[in-house]
Amino acid sequence: MKNRLVLPVVLVMFGAMVFTATTATAADKPEQDVTSLIKALTERLEAQDKKISLLENKLTDEALQAARHDEIAKIMSDMRADASNRDPLPGWLDNLKFFADLRLRFEHHSQDGSSSAGIGIQRKPRNRYRFRLRFGFIKTWLDEQMEVGFRLASGSLDSGATTSAGRSTNQTLTGTFNKKDLWIDRAYAKYSPNAIPGLTFIAGKMANPLEHTDLIWDSDLNPEGIVVQYHRALCGIDVFGNFAHLSVRETQSGHDTILNVYQGGFRAPLPCGMKTVVAIAWYDFDDYESLGLVPGDNFNGWNRNTQLINVLAKVKFTACGLPWQVYFDWVHNNQDNQETADFENADDGFALGVKVGKNKKQGDWSAGYKYKYIEFNATPGNLNDADFGTPSGRGTNIKGHVFKAAYNLTDFLVAGSTIMLVQPITHNGRENDFLFQFDLIWKF
Repeated sequence: MKNRLVLPVVLVMFGAMVFTATTATAADKPEQDVTSLIKALTERLEAQDKKISLLENKLTDEALQAARHDEIAKIMSDMRADASNRDPLPGWLDNLKFFADLRLRFEHHSQDGSSSAGIGIQRKPRNRYRFRLRFGFIKTWLDEQMEVGFRLASGSLDSGATTSAGRSTNQTLTGTFNKKDLWIDRAYAKYSPNAIPGLTFIAGKMANPLEHTDLIWDSDLNPEGIVVQYHRALCGIDVFGNFAHLSVRETQSGHDTILNVYQGGFRAPLPCGMKTVVAIAWYDFDDYESLGLVPGDNFNGWNRNTQLINVLAKVKFTACGLPWQVYFDWVHNNQDNQETADFENADDGFALGVKVGKNKKQGDWSAGYKYKYIEFNATPGNLNDADFGTPSGRGTNIKGHVFKAAYNLTDFLVAGSTIMLVQPITHNGRENDFLFQFDLIWKF
């Protein structure tokens, strides 16, 4: 409705009302004030004008919203048309997976006991801040028959210990803020032909392909060589075999050190929903003794002739709504030729452990315990757990307890702690070790 249509009508009404009011006033109420009547009419007209203005604004806003809605719909349509006209992502991105993790660690290490000259040095308690960074890619082809992967990782040759470099991805915060090293941690190719189900070939520097624990293999150590794996289901039991031809050291002299591993076993269900893995392995080192002594590692069996037999059993089950795992691992050196009185026939080692819980999502937790007893010549001390027997990572002639716990603060962040109480089996100047580690681990 327009103001120009309302005003004439109002004026006519106003005239009639004034005439009537004047007449009435003259006849009945001479005291009536004509001015007050005019004021009331004016206020009524202003109120009507406001209502009319609000109606016009509302109509304008609705039209504007409709126009904006049409504009947004047009933009979305243009974006979809533009996306459909673009080229697809490069083919090499298909089936490409990225993975990475970062660990920040505080580590406290202390010792007690005496040191004898030429064997060890009494050390003061040591606190270290460390980090581990790992990242890599996995690419698959031919419906996942072919896989190629690599991983880069931090790490260092602490204190010149070249023999233990492969067992650690830690970098210590030290060195006057110098740059930190990054290493090729894995680089491998894997082929599992569909034509022969259960058969797999792996070559390069790879994640450990054997059934194992840290009694023989450090978790950060990635073997190098060629591996053939085969498994087949027989009567509900998964029977498997692994053969690994691993290059420990290649030299110009022709005395190459080679490790051949023959492992067989089975995975089988047990009553009450339990599952078990049993594996027996034969480790045959060729020319291992030609590696010679390594300074600082005189008492870890590093230079001995080594042929090992290894038996491992694992059992997994669920109890109280939680996943559990129990294991027992035993190793015997079949070629121990040590004649030193303190270490003669010291050729056996074993580990047993239990773990409850699993860390996958926020609120998950896990806890574990293991006991290890590793005699002097039981296994090569430069291959197994480098933390057990810190700081030299001597690897053998040690026994002790390991306690672990971890909790998922978020889906991607885990807080964990480890306590190790380690003693020498034959003291011979060795000290007792106490190691505490606190970790924050991000996975992405």
